[in-house]
Amino acid sequence: MILKTIHFLICLTLLASLDAQGAEAMRVTTRPLEQLVIFPSEEAPAESRSLHDALITAQVAATIQELTVQVGDRVQSGALLVRLDPWAYRLAERRANAELEGLRARLETVRKRSQRAVALQQQKQASDERVEQSASEVKELAAQIRVVETSLEEARIQADKCLVRAPFSGIVVQRPARIGVNATPGTPLVQLVNTEEVELMATLPAGRVSSFNRATSWVFQHEGGSHPVTLRALIPVVDPATRTREARFLFTDTKPVPGATGRLVWSDPRPHLPPWLVSWRDHKPGVFLVTGETARFHALPGALEGHPALLDPLPEGAAVLSGRESLKDQTAVKIIPSSP
Repeated sequence: MILKTIHFLICLTLLASLDAQGAEAMRVTTRPLEQLVIFPSEEAPAESRSLHDALITAQVAATIQELTVQVGDRVQSGALLVRLDPWAYRLAERRANAELEGLRARLETVRKRSQRAVALQQQKQASDERVEQSASEVKELAAQIRVVETSLEEARIQADKCLVRAPFSGIVVQRPARIGVNATPGTPLVQLVNTEEVELMATLPAGRVSSFNRATSWVFQHEGGSHPVTLRALIPVVDPATRTREARFLFTDTKPVPGATGRLVWSDPRPHLPPWLVSWRDHKPGVFLVTGETARFHALPGALEGHPALLDPLPEGAAVLSGRESLKDQTAVKIIPSSP
């Protein structure tokens, strides 16, 4: 492979010497490329976020009667968090039940009367008008019963909502509710955060999306620790204010607590040259190649000063020298063995 046949200068002796024929040559040493090539790392701000983070509020108007949890408590899904006073809704439920019993009794009476009217009509002893009137009364009472049944169901649901339960398992992080306070729909009661289902959100500057897409692995670094992650989704929308894109990751091993901030780190899988190996000649970046005993300058147009340079295809079998001030294009060089 090319990487195994290309070598870099690791030590440059600026003292010239004469070879056997008397020609002046610069003495250099080399090392295999695979020992010097680097894969630059990049990073972006990131934060761990819970998939379930909810400020639970009251859904009905009632007085807060009991708080069953404290901040820091771990609760399971369905656990009772807050008890509201349901007396108003229980009263409405009893009222609807009583009204429903009366309407059902009346319906039974009107239905029997309608049946008798139909029987008398068949015997020519009742008019069509009387039959129609009885049937209308039956329909009217049946409709009233359905309305009251709806009111009864609503009262029961409202009473059940007075028992505020955890929609998911998690940790209580806030408890703004206070016993004796008259809550209304929307009054904050408890904030619950799930600490098990956590994912990572990273904000990628537009200029780093290309290298991000080339990466094959990512790590979240937080407070000296590293957490490997896998990409779940790169949101295909650019924030117009910050010109950034959002990426979401799943943790593959240990998970930090929700809200932990740090850096998402990844490496460019393409081999690069370290900045110190790049030389500048005539305001152009590049490296010196040596074929035989002659150094030749090979330009790297995309290289930036102080930054790793992308390793573009180089002639197979060529050795690469780290050019310094004394090395020029067409310079004669003599490769000497490197020290162990």
